[in-house]
Amino acid sequence: MLSVPHTYILETDEGMPAYTPRGIRVSALRAPPNDRVNDVAWPYTRRLVKTKKLFKKIFSAERMERLDRMIEASNATMYSKLANCVLDLKKQDNKDIKKKRGWSESEWKKHMDYIGQIAGPKRDFKPDPIKRGPCKPLEGLTPRLRVLAMRPEFKCYRRLSKEEWYRNPEKVSPQALKYVITDRTKKLAVARVIPASY
Repeated sequence: MLSVPHTYILETDEGMPAYTPRGIRVSALRAPPNDRVNDVAWPYTRRLVKTKKLFKKIFSAERMERLDRMIEASNATMYSKLANCVLDLKKQDNKDIKKKRGWSESEWKKHMDYIGQIAGPKRDFKPDPIKRGPCKPLEGLTPRLRVLAMRPEFKCYRRLSKEEWYRNPEKVSPQALKYVITDRTKKLAVARVIPASY
């Protein structure tokens, strides 16, 4: 049994997926792209619209047309609808660019009045001075200070038994001594007999 040679397992990459030197599967590179991959590949619609506005005067007409097609394709993706950022391109195209007009004399006057109002010195809201009586020497305040320093006789320093509302729990009310027990109370006071079979 010891003379039987061991069967060694040789690791070959046969049947395993092939990888490029960068670690990408070859089958993934050769696979036809699906709709999800195509949708993800498009940049954000707002980014394309911003690019169109920035380079409107620089790009040629053919390049702007290509950019419009890219905006339409990016706007129609599933991810734009899920993110709730679908743009109405017809409204965007027909939107009139408002030209900046100068201010009228009345607007300038109103503006300058407001600037003059906020440019004034800051108001100082100081509190009114406290009206105090005539000053006294320390010797005149000593009797009052001694009275304030004495320990007050508050209720918290008295015993509970000395309070008016105190009720002694050991003392029985005289009305309770005159009480006559009823038959119903006697019946309830007797313990129930539990049957042995229970």
